Parts: sequence; C-alpha cells; structure tokens
Amino acid sequence: MMIKGSISRRVREAVEKYRAGRRREAVLQLIYLLSDEEERVRLEAINALGEIGDADTVVELSKLIGDKNSEVRVRVAHALGKIGSVTAMNPLEKLLDDENGDVRFAALKSIVRISGGSSLDALIKALGDEDERVRVAAMEALAKVASRYPDKVVELLRSENWKVRAGAARVLGEVCETRAKDELIMLLDDWDWRVRREAAEALGKIGGEEVIPYLSRMMQEKDAEVRVGIVKALSSIGSPRAREILEEALNDEDARVRLWAASALGSMGSEEAEGALIKSLSDDDMQVKLTALRALARAGGVRAVKAIEPLRLHPDESIRKEAERAIKMIALKHNMTVDEILRKARGA
Repeated sequence: MMIKGSISRRVREAVEKYRAGRRREAVLQLIYLLSDEEERVRLEAINALGEIGDADTVVELSKLIGDKNSEVRVRVAHALGKIGSVTAMNPLEKLLDDENGDVRFAALKSIVRISGGSSLDALIKALGDEDERVRVAAMEALAKVASRYPDKVVELLRSENWKVRAGAARVLGEVCETRAKDELIMLLDDWDWRVRREAAEALGKIGGEEVIPYLSRMMQEKDAEVRVGIVKALSSIGSPRAREILEEALNDEDARVRLWAASALGSMGSEEAEGALIKSLSDDDMQVKLTALRALARAGGVRAVKAIEPLRLHPDESIRKEAERAIKMIALKHNMTVDEILRKARGA
C-alpha cells in the first residue's frame, strides 16, 4: 500500500495492521472511520480503502456519494476506480450527475479505468458535460473504442446537444471514420460554430480532394474560429488546391487565421508557397510575422533569404533572432553556409 505524506493516528493504526497482514481488521477499522467527525480522517480512510482495493468496501464507500463535501465525493470516485470492481460502476455513473465538475471528472476517469472505455452510455453522457475536462476525457476514451461502435458514434452527430455533436465529430476525425463524411459535410451548416469547426477539422483528417470545395466555401464564415478550423483541415489534406486556399487565407482579416495559414504552409514544406509567405513578413501582427519566418525556414529558398535579411536589423529582438534562425535553416537545407546563401540572395 502506498500512503503518501503524514496521516492521522487512527488511520495510521489501520494501515499498520494491513501491513502486518491483518487485512480484514484494517478494512473494518477504516470503514468505521468513514463516519468520523473529523474530515481529514474520513478523507484519509477513503484513500486507504482505495489503496487496499477490497471489492467488499464498495458498498460502504458508495454511501458517501451524497456527502455534502465535494472533496469527499472526489476521493470516493478515485477510490472506487482503484478498487476496480464492476460493482463500483453504478455509484460512479450516479456521480456523473454530480453538481461538481471535479467529481464528475474523477468519476469518468474511474469508469474508463474499470470498463476500459466500453461503458458507451457513460461516455456519451460525458460528451455533453458542461465541464470541458469531462468532455475531453470522454472524447479520448471514446476514440479508443470508436472502431467497435462506428455506427453509434456517427449517430451522435445528430444529437440535439451541440457538445455531443462537436465531441463526436472530433472523435470521428481522430479515428478517420470515412462513413461519417456525409454527416460531417452536413454539419458544416450547423447552427453552432463550435460544431462547424470540429466538423471541418474532422473532414480534413478523413476526406481528400472531394471535401475541398465544401471547405473552400466555408472560408467565407463570419466566425474566425471556424475559419481557423478550416485552415487546419486544409493543412491535413495538403494538396495543391488546399495550398492555394491557404495562401488566400494569409489575407484574412483575423490574425489568428493568418497565423494558422502561415504555419500550415510551412508544415507542407512546399517552396511554391514561398511568395505568399514572403508577403506575410510585412504583416502588422507580430505573431503572424514570426510564424511566417518559421514557415519560410522550412519552405523557403534563396528568394526568401533576400526578403528575410533586412529583418536581422528589426527593432524587436524576437524577430531578429527568428530571422537569423530562418536564414541558417535555409542555408543548411541548401548545403550552404550563411555567408554563401546571403551572397547568392543579394545577387539574385
């Protein structure tokens, strides 16, 4: 048993009995301490029972899921997960309705730990949770088992809850479920911008050239976050047509879209985007300018070096350092020294 830190005398006595091989006596003493007036003792007793892992204690621990102290409910959720008995699933699922996000998060983690993610109803419920941590944990777990329930997960795209639709879209993108393509295309017109963004990013991971027209149309979206999602999707596709749209996105009115577009073009590593990225070196937004420099370090050539060289004297230190780094990277890529590529750029 791993008990960290100092513990109260009565809990320590029970732990020592357990270590001495008097397991049943230790468990009974800890169960008794679950109703102790001192909060610290109760919390320590819960932790110790979780470490012991005796399935027979699930019933006693479950009596505390309605405790007024949220920390007690969190500890109970953790302890039930450590015990790992299927008999703990029912109280844990009840804790998914708890008013406290920390409790719901702990309950979901324990449910996943016990079921291996096969408790589909619990995961679907958690997809619609108000707490983002709970939703993300549900998505991660669902992605691991989605291949076993592809039709069920695709069906979630038609949920009335936007959080469930968005979560399902992300999961289907992560597992590249091609059967979801038509449903995801429909979600590009969803009333909620977060769903539209997740649908766009999922299509980028799942689809190919055939989804580009739909994504291209969405670049007229009023919500910048959706346009960012489309840029990420186009980056995943990485075709010449996708690159052209990304180059156009470098002129977007929102700096976040321009930044992601520059980053995507750099990730593609195509020198065909060099001209568009060079223009972004004049962007008013400092982060876009820095991103363009990093992108040119990967996708630029001699022409880029000529445009970057003046930035070595830029008043901002971060720009100067990034310009020096970009020139070194481009020189290395062309098997040249910095002096050699600068001379060649000046003569170009």
